[in-house]
Amino acid sequence: MARATEDGATFSASDIAVIEPIAKAVAPSKPADERTIRQSIGTLAASMPAQSTSEVAGRLKLNAYVSALGGCDAAALAYACRRCLKELDWFPTVRQIEERLKAYVSPEQHAINVARYILRNGKREAAEETCGPVTDEQVRRMSTEIRRMGLRLGHIPQEQLDRITAEERAAEAPEQRAA
Repeated sequence: MARATEDGATFSASDIAVIEPIAKAVAPSKPADERTIRQSIGTLAASMPAQSTSEVAGRLKLNAYVSALGGCDAAALAYACRRCLKELDWFPTVRQIEERLKAYVSPEQHAINVARYILRNGKREAAEETCGPVTDEQVRRMSTEIRRMGLRLGHIPQEQLDRITAEERAAEAPEQRAA
């Protein structure tokens, strides 16, 4: 999967067989519990300057953040908080945290996205011929039109078709004499 975006990368049937189940998977999500959300917001509050508020207003604000961010993925929340610390000068709003939550892609989801990309856009090796040459018995069971198509497409050699046609005519001749 690492070669998915390389120029000229091609994937064999066995590669595709491994990639298809990954593309159909759903990335697991572990929701952050209330304690994790409180700790994350507390870390941001301790690390970043914010508008000065009373203790009561601070608790209400924390409860509002916990309520708004409830159910978010724990790893995504950690990612969003790291980005807030690096990118913002002031304590973030809920919307700023949510924007960063949306930007998070888990390693599992990344693998799923790459697999889907390969299935949608990846070059595939030409399928190897899995069946052998057409047997005389198979040709005998074919209609004249199918035989012509097989000849035109190169699946039935002219010599084989001529030999079988001659055998069939020879087999018909005694029947016609008896009639």
